[in-house]
Amino acid sequence: MTKELKKLRIDFNLTQRDVAAFLGFDSTSSYTRRENGEIDFSQSEIKKLTKLFKLNSTRAAEIFLT
Repeated sequence: MTKELKKLRIDFNLTQRDVAAFLGFDSTSSYTRRENGEIDFSQSEIKKLTKLFKLNSTRAAEIFLT
């Protein structure tokens, strides 16, 4: 998951700070820990990221549920 998510973020020209702000996190480290796989994303965070990165449900499942 971590490599794929980082690649998506970079492909969309977003920083970790951008995504953290989009998800409503107070600090970038909250997102960084999730992107690095240290903490799991919540369902609501996954839904938001699915929309942000324009993923279909199959691709989202591949990234977040494997």
